[in-house]
Amino acid sequence: MKKAIATAAAAMLIIAAAVAFKNVYSCEMPIKNRGIGDAIAAGDLDVLLIGSSTFRANVDMPIMDESYDGKVYDISYGGNQLVATSIQYDEIRRRSPHKYGLMVFELGPMMLTQQVALSDSRVIWDLSWEGKKELWKSMADAGNTTQAMMYEYFVTSGMDDLITFPVTEPFYATRYYKGAKTDESMSPGKDVLENEEFDISKETGVKAQAEGVVDIIQKCRRDGQAFVFVESPCYYRLQDDPVYVRYRDEYVELLKENDAPYILASDVTFDNHEAEYFIDMNHMSAAGRREYTKELADRLREYR
Repeated sequence: MKKAIATAAAAMLIIAAAVAFKNVYSCEMPIKNRGIGDAIAAGDLDVLLIGSSTFRANVDMPIMDESYDGKVYDISYGGNQLVATSIQYDEIRRRSPHKYGLMVFELGPMMLTQQVALSDSRVIWDLSWEGKKELWKSMADAGNTTQAMMYEYFVTSGMDDLITFPVTEPFYATRYYKGAKTDESMSPGKDVLENEEFDISKETGVKAQAEGVVDIIQKCRRDGQAFVFVESPCYYRLQDDPVYVRYRDEYVELLKENDAPYILASDVTFDNHEAEYFIDMNHMSAAGRREYTKELADRLREYR
């Protein structure tokens, strides 16, 4: 009996230690080709992109490398959360001694409709303990925290990555390059994209996400940081949807009110009717991201 109790106690201590390590030191793990830590390790950068999976799929980093002599990185683990993007900015400023010529934030219209929540658990891994607390407070302020969420947030989320790190990290590192995808993803075809169902008609704006946009602008101005908001092209069915257009207009109005620079999808030469360029409504194929990035890289020079 004593041996069983001792074994159970030892197991509990190991679990507690693993949880504490994950919460405090996960951001220090040597993750390659993705995340805040690796971006900081890259040193001074001419361009640092911060956004969601849209940036991860739609920006071709080898082409950006050619345009900016390798001084680029893409942090794309904020989920669809503008609140999280603001917190990631704080995290970079706390931990990084480096300079960033231009920070590029995602102008994703439907991001304004997302509840403040954990939309991409990877962001927890990226944040220091201070950042984790900041994100949790934002979720709590929005009323989106429960005991179950607390358990997921502080205990289970990312634990599988920690346990399997030596095996899975080399594999994951090959899937990304400087935060962006490396796969040769292909379009499922025009018939699939034309018939893909999506419904954003019931989406409503979330005040905290709009406030997140203003926070980002104010922080960049405070720090003397050059910045621009960028809308990636979506497949025309989403890009032309009346609800999407309404929230894009709201986002742009918010930027205008705060005298913030932005680049819309329509400002870049790119055919969003070309099915070959997309794998779904808002993520590009390898062919699409290469075609788009050639144009984007040139446009970004105007804002550095």
